[in-house]
Amino acid sequence: MTLSTQNDATPTLTVLVVDDDRDALEELQDIVDLEGWSAIIADSVDMALEVLEWYPHIAVVVTDVHFVDPSGDTSNGFQLMSRAKARFQERALSFVVLSGDPSALQSTQQTGAVDFLSKPLDPEKLIEAVRVGAQKAGPQVAPSALAETGENLLKKVQRITQDVHAANLQSSGGVA
Repeated sequence: MTLSTQNDATPTLTVLVVDDDRDALEELQDIVDLEGWSAIIADSVDMALEVLEWYPHIAVVVTDVHFVDPSGDTSNGFQLMSRAKARFQERALSFVVLSGDPSALQSTQQTGAVDFLSKPLDPEKLIEAVRVGAQKAGPQVAPSALAETGENLLKKVQRITQDVHAANLQSSGGVA
């Protein structure tokens, strides 16, 4: 399962929830939270990919099929699945796909999603699908994923340090 540890040492599943509808995000987050799991939300494909980058222990993603990114670009859960699988090949990501359009079921099955759930959502079906996804994904946080995340953090810290140093030089007239 994809587990992290809370302060009381109780294992907790972390689920990424992706939807452009704020009300749907809140409903999904509430369902995940009430089950005792942790939900991280994203409202676009790009934001979801960033979350997956920063949280290598996430292995279950619940995503809507059709949504519009905040930038106005039309995206979908299938693009998220494809891009995430390509970008995080070393991770066993499980996807639960949601849609108000039952005709999307065929496409979902072809992508290898763990489950397809129709909207309006049945919370019990979502909980079961997330459990299946967590079991399918197995243990997460490979050492290579942690090393990669550490390297990314180091690069960002170095970039910020350089920017601060450059700003200090500029404000002092070029004298360090």
